[in-house]
Parts: sequence; structure tokens; C-alpha cells
Amino acid sequence: MKYVKTTLFNYKGSWSGISNPLLYLFIALIFYSCGPREFERPNIIVIMCDDLGYGDLGCYGNEKIKTPSIDKMASEGLKFLDYHSNGAVCTPTRAALLTGKYPQRSGLEGVIYAKGETRQSGLDAKEITFADFLKQAGYTTGIIGKWHLGYYIQYNPIYQGFDYFKGFVSGNIDYQSHLDGAGIPDWWQNLEKVEEKGYVTDLITKYSLEFIQKNKDQPFCLFISHEAPHYPYQGRKDKADRYQGVNFPAQGSNRNKQGAYKEMIEVMDEGIGEILQLLEYFDLENKTLVIFCSDNGGIQGVADNGVLHGSKAGLWEGGHRVPAIAYWPGYIQPGTSTDELVMSMDFFPTFVNLSKAQTSHDFKFDGIDITRLLIEEKSLPDRTVFWRYRKQKVARNGKWKLLLDGDTTHLYDLKEDIMEKTDLASVESSVVTELKMELDSWEKNITQGVKMKTE
Repeated sequence: MKYVKTTLFNYKGSWSGISNPLLYLFIALIFYSCGPREFERPNIIVIMCDDLGYGDLGCYGNEKIKTPSIDKMASEGLKFLDYHSNGAVCTPTRAALLTGKYPQRSGLEGVIYAKGETRQSGLDAKEITFADFLKQAGYTTGIIGKWHLGYYIQYNPIYQGFDYFKGFVSGNIDYQSHLDGAGIPDWWQNLEKVEEKGYVTDLITKYSLEFIQKNKDQPFCLFISHEAPHYPYQGRKDKADRYQGVNFPAQGSNRNKQGAYKEMIEVMDEGIGEILQLLEYFDLENKTLVIFCSDNGGIQGVADNGVLHGSKAGLWEGGHRVPAIAYWPGYIQPGTSTDELVMSMDFFPTFVNLSKAQTSHDFKFDGIDITRLLIEEKSLPDRTVFWRYRKQKVARNGKWKLLLDGDTTHLYDLKEDIMEKTDLASVESSVVTELKMELDSWEKNITQGVKMKTE
């Protein structure tokens, strides 16, 4: 089995003080013979942080950064051990999350930069997002924080199914002055730019709390899109670095980047704690599914990607295997973890099922519904998934990962070699051939929308 339960027993057969075989059979019948589990359609909160590494949280082994709120979600929910962002950088992952499809299908394989020609690109309003769907299903929808799916007004979240937007449209802004990487003010309420003082992480928490309180008596979907811990590396009390008409370092002037990085994560965790407390206060814990994840791996030299090789912008495991947690008291078994392979694009099809909405739309998802994994601990179907960015391509099926890095072919058994140290390409040539064929087929199948440079 691929589930590990840390309370009474684990599904690999290790019992905690229970020796009666009849009791074993009785509990097994309860877990495996009662049929699909019923659920009421939940509120949905997606908390996505930015550039968080696989080893940056306490519940993933970090002993320096204090994350009690996120750790609580893990101890009372489901921790993913083999969760992957659809991209190794921000924009493609967010496109996949919103559409349930590979980012290449919407033409957003690379980053939309504040400077240069990609600033004109964005997620076409014709794309159906999970916000579009849930809005039609009777949910009030909101996004607080980072968008990064288009700078121009026609790409604004308000045109992508969200009833409410408070945040910024670029990849990163100064946490204090709210200027983007081109030195342009970037803080919005719906379709209007607004001026507002405050540390971005605290503002995201503030408006998330307000949204929940305002919509507590009706179904809602809230996308909390944190900037933290993406650079510029600025703590809550640090000064602004970006001013209009002034040159500034992209990562900020703080020389103690590790210290700022730690504080940025801890401030974010503090806000997540406030959100969990508010759900409890309004008796919404059992009525709300909360998903926490990162949009890609951490930046080399600052983030902690654990034992993984590689970092953000690369397709080694450190670039896209990231922390993820599902929290839904009363439905998700507490203290569980799974090594099932899950992707950003899997959440939209899951939300369709959870909403219980009738729809005649024939969705062409690349992602899959993981509802039964969440609430019944069911295994997911076998599948091959893909990544492509710059000069790297990946095909992954089960334990096997094929990585084409320029002209070099690599093959790794991730079950035995998560650190990607032992290249088996020359030994398992049949596996390489099969995965290459699947990768070629996938590339022929996907279509590009807006053409973007990924260099």
C-alpha cells in the first residue's frame, strides 16, 4: 500500500499493540468494504506559496524554520511525499492549477517577466478555470495575492472567474513599496490599481480573513496566493528597496538573505494559523478543504530542497517536487502521508467532483480527480506525466523518471534513488525507449497558444 497512517496502524501491516486477528478483520472490513464515502460539498481554500523548497517546513524535516501552523495541517491531515508542481517556475504551475491541464496547452510554458516581450502574454480568458466552474456551481470565488498569469487588464483574475481580487499581477513585488520588477506600482483591487501601505504577507492574510468572514454563510472558494518566500528577501520590518526611477537589486538589499527567508516563511505560517483559527471559530473546519502547496522548488543557495538534487528552474527533483498538504477534518484521516504521485493540475478535476455540480461541459483535463485518495485512501491509476522547460524534458511513470537534459539522457529509479545519484539509462534501455516514445507522443499532442520564450 502507498498510505502510511501514523495513529492506530499503518497500511504496510505494522500494528500498534493489536494482536486479535478477528479485530484485524473487523477493522479491515470497515475500511475496505463500506463503499465510496459520502461527503458534503466543501468550501475550498488553496494556499500556494512561492519558491518554497521540499525541506523548508518543520513537517518535512526542517529544524531551523518554525512552521507550527502548517505542521498542524500535516499532523491533522494528509501530507504528500510525491507531490509535484507542473512547472519548475511560477507561471506554468499556476496555469496548470487554474486549468487542470498541462501549461503548454495554454501557451504558458515559461515565466511572464515584468520586462520584455513576455509582459504582453497571459492566460486567455477563453480558458475555463476552476474559478469559472465553481462560480457557476454557486461558489463565491476570490483570489488574494499573486496572480502572475498576465499583466494586461484583459488577463485580470476578474475575467478568469474570480468575483474578488486583491493583490498583484506580476511575479514578485517589493514587500513594502509594492513595485514590480520593472519598478511599476502593482497592487490591485479587482480591476483598479490602488495605493495601500503594508507588508505584503500581512495584507494577504488580512484580506483572506475578511473574505472568509464575509462569505462564511455560503459556499466559497478562496485562492490564497502568497508571495513568500520569493525574493526580494525582506522581513516584516525591513525597508523598501524598490522606488520608481531608481535602480534596485532584484533580490533586495538585505545581506542576511537566509535570515529574511526564515522570517518570511514564519510570517506566512503565522497568517495561515490565523486562517485555521477563523475556520474553527465559525465552525467551518469540517466544511472546508484546505490545500497547501508550493508553485515550484526553492532557489539554490537560499532555500532548503532537502535531499533532492536541483532547484527552481530545473527539472531535477528539487525543481518540482514540493511540499503539499490536504486538510479537511472529519473527512481526511489525520496524521497520514501518501507517496502517490500528484500534480498541480489534479486539483481542478477534484474540485469538479467535490462541488457535486451538474455540468454538461466536456472537460479535457490532463489532471485526474484525487477525491478518493483524499478521503478513502485509494490508490491513483497508473499514468505517465510530463514536464518541459528550456532544454530539459521529463517523462515519469511510477518509480521511473526519464530526464532529457540537452543531448544527455538520464533514467532514475526514484523509489530507490530519490537523490538522482544512480543513472540507469544504459542499464534499463527498454524503459528509456518506452518513456521516450511516450514523451514524443505527448509533445505531438499538446498545442501551443501564446508563443513564449523560455530561455
